[in-house]
Amino acid sequence: MNRVALWLWLLVILLRLLYALLATQVDPLLRANPLHGDAVIHDRMAWRLASAGEYRLEKGLMTAPAYIYLMAGVYTLVGHAPMAIRLLNASLGLLTLWGLWQLTRKLTGERAAQWVLLLGALHPHLLMITGWLYTENLALPLAVWAVYCLCYGRGAVGALGGGVLLGLLALTRANYLPFALLAALWLLWRGRSWQAPMLTLVATLVTVAPYVAYISARYGAFIPIGLGGYVLLWANNEYADGGFDPNFLERELTIGGETKLTRAWLDAPDPVQQDRQAMRLAFQWIRENPVAWLTLLGRKLALTLSAFGLQNPENRDVGAALRFADGVYWVFLALAGYGLWRLGCVDKSIAVLLALLIGWTLFTILLYAGGSRALLPVQPFLVLGAAVGLTAVRRATAETPSHHED
Repeated sequence: MNRVALWLWLLVILLRLLYALLATQVDPLLRANPLHGDAVIHDRMAWRLASAGEYRLEKGLMTAPAYIYLMAGVYTLVGHAPMAIRLLNASLGLLTLWGLWQLTRKLTGERAAQWVLLLGALHPHLLMITGWLYTENLALPLAVWAVYCLCYGRGAVGALGGGVLLGLLALTRANYLPFALLAALWLLWRGRSWQAPMLTLVATLVTVAPYVAYISARYGAFIPIGLGGYVLLWANNEYADGGFDPNFLERELTIGGETKLTRAWLDAPDPVQQDRQAMRLAFQWIRENPVAWLTLLGRKLALTLSAFGLQNPENRDVGAALRFADGVYWVFLALAGYGLWRLGCVDKSIAVLLALLIGWTLFTILLYAGGSRALLPVQPFLVLGAAVGLTAVRRATAETPSHHED
């Protein structure tokens, strides 16, 4: 490690730890409520697990268990202290940056790795998530190190390691379970051999199997980590605006010519049947309202491509600040896209893997809901693209001959 990288790392470590300690004072939403949104549910589930040994799902069958168990482990050691989880989140963030730095060094060298470290440390989404008790804190390092293992792991050990990490990623965010199949197909295309893809798939399935067996036996139906019907209906209905409506259960939905409260639509006796009912209703609404659904897809993308979500504040200054933030974010995304395209010239196979991961994430956004949080698991790879893009631009600028008059 050269001196510049060493000083950068010291700065990054200090920044992460300080932000973890000050997040509830710096972030305006956390200042108003330190446990905000899903953090309330995650905190309650983890503390109940740590204090009473009871694992109770609070959002139907939507929450994957890995981050909850990790939180519960911390609470078992130190008591009910959310600040300890924020320090854990800071460590997970540093683990993410370490993997991203290593990946970039192998791909393009030290210069781009330094850029990736600086951009990753200052990226608002990657920094601010530290203060939130959200599953993405664990998903980020798992996604980065899974890609690293798949790309640079050696032989059977690399294939097995990548599979285990993909399994843990699925146990953190269940929507990434199908990505293991895409990763296996990528390994087959890259290596023209069945050994690595099969080892990766087997390792993934073995990793998720205990929880799948447990949760399926508990509810008497096959549950692949979680079910998505309720979320699907939540994000695809006549009131949906691209995100998740907090008053969804109290809305009156019109489906099949019948209007009633969402709670009344989901009147099945158990969570599995409720989820299946919600999935059926979501697809029925999409079939009945194709134009509205296509418009909704545009809103989901717009929400995802906005720095902090689509907002229409009454305060002019706040609105101007948000528009400025969106402009900066679009420049970042454009630079990331350019860098990922350039990466294809360096290593086409790795560029294809990143495209598959980003593409799968965008597909799930269109299926469910958009927003900066939904895109978080692939933000490290967008940072990688931006760093590669910046390096390419600087190199092209330096190599451009200057013309002077005699």
